[in-house]
Amino acid sequence: MEQTKIWAHFQRPETDAFANAEARYRTLVNLAARSAQRGRVLNVGIGGGGVERRFAGLGWEVASLDPDPTSVERLRATGVDARCGYLQDLPFDAAQFDSIVISEVLEHVADADRPTAVAELRRVVRAGGLLVGTVPYRENLADQETVCPACGDVFHRWGHVASFDEASVRLLLGGRFDVLRCAPRCFVHWTRPIGPRRLLKNIAKLMLGRLGEPIVAPSLLFVARAT
Repeated sequence: MEQTKIWAHFQRPETDAFANAEARYRTLVNLAARSAQRGRVLNVGIGGGGVERRFAGLGWEVASLDPDPTSVERLRATGVDARCGYLQDLPFDAAQFDSIVISEVLEHVADADRPTAVAELRRVVRAGGLLVGTVPYRENLADQETVCPACGDVFHRWGHVASFDEASVRLLLGGRFDVLRCAPRCFVHWTRPIGPRRLLKNIAKLMLGRLGEPIVAPSLLFVARAT
């Protein structure tokens, strides 16, 4: 599936597709920042730019990769080293980064390209550096299928081509990364003031997410160290 138009659509500022991702961004940045007090980080998949903003606020040097040129140019205007490209051929030199964040990206990569993508991630991160990311957990891909009324093609509305669980992520990363953590998780917002109803909903989502219940659309959170 050629996904460039799908990515470009959801990364337009007016779509607000990433408005609910801040809790996930916060968690990923906090985990990835453990590799060094300050350093250089690569974020794969620009999304709403929340990962870049948070790392910049911590004093890190930030680079980004995305296939959408409009998103790349928008981020470059803020001073980020953003580049167009794909995971299978990262436009960065070896061992450049202390951490890499790759959230909700690997499910877009075709089966044949995924091992090469992981090899490229390992190439550009220093030994001992962290790879932190998420993928949808045990997603039923058929549930999100839709059809183009113009051409009749059937496709996943977000462009996903793979479903993951703990075993498949460990198998994918193993050999190049030591997987330190791999478990389902639901990310919730703890905005203040928070009333009793929102508090109970958040607690329920957290508990159901850790159980991997599909009703809360959990992600699989992984943390891996480059070997």
